[in-house]
Parts: sequence; structure tokens; C-alpha cells
Amino acid sequence: MELPIRNSVRVILLNQKDELLLVLIDDPTTKSKDGSGGSPFWFLVGGGIEKNESMEEAAVREIFEETGVLAANLQMGPAVWFGEFEFILSGTPVLEKQTFFVAKTTQTELSLTNLTESEKGVVRRLEWFSLDRIKNSTEVIFPVDLPEYLPDIIAGNYPQKPLCLDLGKPAKKRG
Repeated sequence: MELPIRNSVRVILLNQKDELLLVLIDDPTTKSKDGSGGSPFWFLVGGGIEKNESMEEAAVREIFEETGVLAANLQMGPAVWFGEFEFILSGTPVLEKQTFFVAKTTQTELSLTNLTESEKGVVRRLEWFSLDRIKNSTEVIFPVDLPEYLPDIIAGNYPQKPLCLDLGKPAKKRG
């Protein structure tokens, strides 16, 4: 069976302290393709690309919807990673193709007031994570290889072309 493809963007959104903004999701209907995993889990800001929307436009829109950060307070960077994986999204199997962009913000005030209707039911909170907090966390954080690849992004050492990440690795608790 061929799965529907969902093209999406994720944003490595950093603040002035080089902390990464993560979203906490609690959705028991979103799981690994084998039905394992589940909630709650942390992941990067982002979501699906809408019809006639560029990846960069989708990234800016998703940042605003999920965080309230205004485009005027963003410095968008390049696409640095990409990958795909199969999973169950809100109860439906999909093949997710993700492109990851870097962005920086000076805006400190965050808001969940612009979430879509489907997000309102599953998004629990936003938090800034230091690299150490990510490395030492016992919570599930996607992508699972974030501790390995994030230091270069924080240091501004972006790859010449986006790196392919293995996004299909199973969730794991750290610590």
C-alpha cells in the first residue's frame, strides 16, 4: 500500500541564548508506524506545506501559528537537514518528508493563541531547551539525533547542502 505523502518543514528556532524552542505534543493517535511510541513528545516547530506555498513561507507561517513569533522578529537561515519517515499522524499512516530550516529570533514572548484547530487539542506547551538540557533529558525528543547535529547549527557551521538524517529511528528516552 502506498502511503499518502505529507511534505513538511521543521524549524531549528534559536533564541539569543542559543536555546532551541521545542513544542510538547500529547496526542495518543500519533505513533511510530508499528503503533509503538505515542505521547507525550517534544519536537521542533513546524508542519505541513500548504498548496502554492514555498518551504520558506511555510516555515514562517508555522513559526507564527505555533509560537506567535512575528516574521519581523525572525532571521531565517538555510535548509540544513532533510529526511523522511513513516508514522501514524492523528490515526492515519503517512510518509512524512521533512526539510529543516534554521531561524533565529529576538522575540522573547511566545503564544499558543494562533494554533490551528487540530493543534489546539494536542499542543501542550513551548519551552526553550539548552543543548545540555536536550542531551540530558529523559523525555522523548524528535529528531532523536538532535544532540549529535545541533552543536554545529548553534555554532553557525551549516552544511554546504542539507544533510540527510535518519528520521525513522525509534523514539528513545535519554538520560
